[in-house]
Formats: sequence, C-alpha cells, structure tokens
Amino acid sequence: MKEVKRLDEILGQKEVVNYLTKDLESKKYNHAYMFFGKRGIGKKTLALAFAKSIICQNGNPGFCGVCSSCKKFDMESYMEFISFYDEGESIKIEQIRRILEEEHLKKYEGSYRIIFMEHAERMTEQAANSILKVLEEPLPGTIFIFTATNPDDILPTIISRVEKYYLNNLNKDDLGKIMSDLGYENNEYLSLGSIDEARVLLDNLDQDLLDYQQFYQLFVRKDLNEIFELAEKLAKKPYLRELFSYYQLEAMAVYRKDFEEFNLKIVGAIDDALRKIKINVNEKHALEYCFLTIGGIFSE
Repeated sequence: MKEVKRLDEILGQKEVVNYLTKDLESKKYNHAYMFFGKRGIGKKTLALAFAKSIICQNGNPGFCGVCSSCKKFDMESYMEFISFYDEGESIKIEQIRRILEEEHLKKYEGSYRIIFMEHAERMTEQAANSILKVLEEPLPGTIFIFTATNPDDILPTIISRVEKYYLNNLNKDDLGKIMSDLGYENNEYLSLGSIDEARVLLDNLDQDLLDYQQFYQLFVRKDLNEIFELAEKLAKKPYLRELFSYYQLEAMAVYRKDFEEFNLKIVGAIDDALRKIKINVNEKHALEYCFLTIGGIFSE
C-alpha cells in the first residue's frame, strides 16, 4: 500500500481533520462516515489516514506507524480492514454481498473492523439497499468509511445514516505544494483545486493548450477559422472536461473581480456543451455550437 499520510499532514481539510481528531481522541466513532468532494482533493488519503488511526494500538490521536496493527495495515494484511476498490462502472449487489459476508465474520484482531469503499456513488440501487440494511442495524465495532463525489448520486436513506463530511477544493498554495512534491514544476491550472485534474492538464502541456486569456481572446477576435479549428482539436480529447473546468473557474474568478458579463456567458455555454456531450450529442458539433455561442455568432 502507498504510504499513508497522518491526519495532521493532510493539506486543505483542516476543519474535517479537527472533527475526526476529536472522534479519535474520545474513541467514540459513528458506525459510518462518508467523505464527499470532487476527485483528486484527497478523499481517499483522508479516509485511509482515519482508518489507520482507528486501528493503531498506540497512537493518540494519530497512528504510531510502528505497532503490529500499523505494520499489517501498511502491508495490506490487517484482517479487520476490508477495502473495496472498484474500477468498474458500477458496484453490484454480488460484490456487496461478499463484503457483508466478511463483515459478519468473527473479528480476529483489534477492537474495530473497518470497511472502506471508494466511489460509493457507483453502487446500483440493489447494492445500495443491501448496504442500507446493515447501516440501519449496525454491528458493534464495525465502521464503514465511504468516499463519493456527489451526495445527489447516493440514496437519501443512506445519506441519512452516515456522518457526512464535505471536503474543500484545494487552494492554490496547498495544491501548488502538492504538485511540486509530485515533481511538477509548472504552476498552471492550480485554480482547479484538484490534484487529479491538474495532473491531467499538466501531463498534456505538449498539446499547446490555450490558457484562459488566450481562450477569451479567441472569441474577442471572432475568427471563425480559429473557432472551428479549436472545436476539431478538442473533440474527443481525454482532457476536455478538465480543460473546460479550468476555463469555467478562471471565468468566474475574472467575473468576481470586474463583473464583466462575458465571463458568465463562457461559463453557461460550457455547461450547455457538457450537458449535450453527456447525452451523446456529437462532441465536435457540441463544441462548435458552444464556441459560436460564446462568440456571439449564435444567440443563446
């Protein structure tokens, strides 16, 4: 397992860390926790730090890193930590049943069994209802820890039975430090507030991506050839969503500074394009319409 950070080493989530630290100090835990936030802001990092701190034999409130429980956790051999990492499109009821079978087994070591699930929003309705039954009648000493991007994608009945924490996007200073530690020297795209999203764009700098001012000026010039060329270039690119997110965040930052309505027009047109792409409208056509709308060639 990748080295787990201590809670006091996690950047950008001080308020949440303080609440979790109080639980660790009192050893009064909820039976289920759920961390919400966009991808790449440290939900998994926080969840693992919290889980390791719970099972540690000596730490107060963080983990010691040297007890047998910590060492087993690092080697992924601690029997009371059941991690559910899923890379598929959905988490099905059969997969949940396997977890629940283990969850009902007798504990072999430690006072707590922790079941960690990433991407809880991927649960099918049947899988979520299966988890719900356990959350309604929690077993002593069993703690569920979930991560998810959007509470709207989780059954309300599950939301009501977990302790919820909403993680902040990382500020530019914290994200810049993290990216530097990861070996990135370029400081662009820090407004994204997300490690994963910034990495996607920084890994594609060879694509000659337009920064926000270059993107903005494209529509000031209203050069149709440039507009159509950009739509063709960006269609089907794996970094499109991250790039659009960057443009929207920069547009809102400029708008808050000078209240120029054109920046809001950019935000709205991009939202519309992303909605169309999500329902499988031809991506190039959606981008062309978006850019022509921003440029005032099409009226909204």
